[in-house]
Amino acid sequence: MFRFKDAVLPFDRTILNSLKIIYGVGWERAAYIATLFGFSNNYSINRLNYYNFECMVALMKYGYILEDRLKFNIRNRFSLFRDLGLIRTKRYDLGLPGHGQRTHSNGKTPRRNRLF
Repeated sequence: MFRFKDAVLPFDRTILNSLKIIYGVGWERAAYIATLFGFSNNYSINRLNYYNFECMVALMKYGYILEDRLKFNIRNRFSLFRDLGLIRTKRYDLGLPGHGQRTHSNGKTPRRNRLF
């Protein structure tokens, strides 16, 4: 099995589905990386050799912000918003919707989805 930091990429999937396991890589970025190296979207990852995978890892490591660095940036940005006193963070702390959704009928949905 191939490994990128903490993410273990299973062999029974395509390249797209395996790369999407990595935090920060979605469908579009995975498709771009696969086509950049000349693989189709349906190419299985168990056919991939170690050299190609290491080239992909080098591209992802130095070309994109992924995994721990991305989580750190999101956390720092959110703490900056909290220090500035933005209403969005106050509503997030209260468990209310933060992007203008109505609260009369669905205000409890964000409370169920809270992280803490």
